[in-house]
Amino acid sequence: MNDEYTPLLARQPILDRAMKVVGYELLCRPIPNASQEWQDNFGDRATSEVIIGAYNELGIEVVTGGLPAYINFTRYWIANPPLLGPSPIVAEILEHIDIDEELIKLVKRLRKLKYMVALDDYTGQPLPEKLLQHLDIIKVDMLAIDGAEQLREIIQQYQRPGLRWLAEKVETMADFEACLAAGCDLFQGYFYSKPNILYGRRIPDNKIAVLRLLKVLNNPDADIDEATRILQSDPQLSFKLLQMVNSAYVGCANEVSSIPRAIMIVGFDRIRSWSNIIALGRLDDKPGILREQAVMRACLARELAPVWKKILPEDAFTMGLFSLLDAFVDIPIGHLCNKMYLASDLTAALTTGSGEMGGLLQAVLSMERGDWLQLDWQSITSKGIDVESLGKCYQRALKEARELLSVLQ
Repeated sequence: MNDEYTPLLARQPILDRAMKVVGYELLCRPIPNASQEWQDNFGDRATSEVIIGAYNELGIEVVTGGLPAYINFTRYWIANPPLLGPSPIVAEILEHIDIDEELIKLVKRLRKLKYMVALDDYTGQPLPEKLLQHLDIIKVDMLAIDGAEQLREIIQQYQRPGLRWLAEKVETMADFEACLAAGCDLFQGYFYSKPNILYGRRIPDNKIAVLRLLKVLNNPDADIDEATRILQSDPQLSFKLLQMVNSAYVGCANEVSSIPRAIMIVGFDRIRSWSNIIALGRLDDKPGILREQAVMRACLARELAPVWKKILPEDAFTMGLFSLLDAFVDIPIGHLCNKMYLASDLTAALTTGSGEMGGLLQAVLSMERGDWLQLDWQSITSKGIDVESLGKCYQRALKEARELLSVLQ
């Protein structure tokens, strides 16, 4: 396989006004670049790879959980839409496609086939009425317009019944709130994963309790017996852990009824990883997507750990999970690492991105965003993994994260 033209699958959540996930954009980015020339020559193949990967190899339920899948449609795919069954699809019309009479006819046909249609990367240029009346969603590129005030003017100019506005590339909570006030219905970006740090504010009791539990469980010098006693003293946590051990996810032949027995069967490291997820889930002032993103990072880090060789899989899992710890508790990550006495290599990875663990974390973050240009390809290929295998790691992590989250619900 020619790696230069191998598209890799990634996804980005789309949130509503309550920060609930209501869909995913499926990203298919090329190696080594996403130039206009590449899109012209290989865009059809990229869309094909997204569809094959999401529907045939993984299953769309794993990728989107049954929510709408937003997929970039080239002109070829607008004219030749795949018939993929009941899962809702939003066909995104790419910004460089010429809007002519033929395109309008094709868009009308898409909607008759039960597709929703979105205009992608809109930047404020005049919108022809003949296209506007057939759009379900307009995605506004917030980095290409003059902020929320221009967004408000655009919405006021073109709004009609049934049309929804999606602000994309929203990266801070302040941007989210401004787009919300301007009249947007949907939001895309990683604003929800940024900590809202207010110095001098008292830390809520529930967050203090969670941090104490995480500190005991993840202390590199912790005694397993002491950690077991902590787990047993927390009825809710014990119940959740035993529920997981006895689920189809683990597949135990006989029912497990105690924490010590659970540790014997699946190992303390795995029990600790699950306990970390459950503990973070108690912070109910954060949107559910934050835990989903943390679990996905953890699963992807664990999938990639064997490639790094020196990093144990469960240590990689913890690193991925804790990479969003500051966003969960709204405390700077450096302060958290010091307070919790985390291992030095984990602390270095989380605070400065350095060391072997830091290299793994940077790979996870790049894959999460579909930002393949930021991957250290020379380092990765020197570890004996090619582009296709990297894509398979991402797919397995998606499946693992979906299964894990379903057990935790």
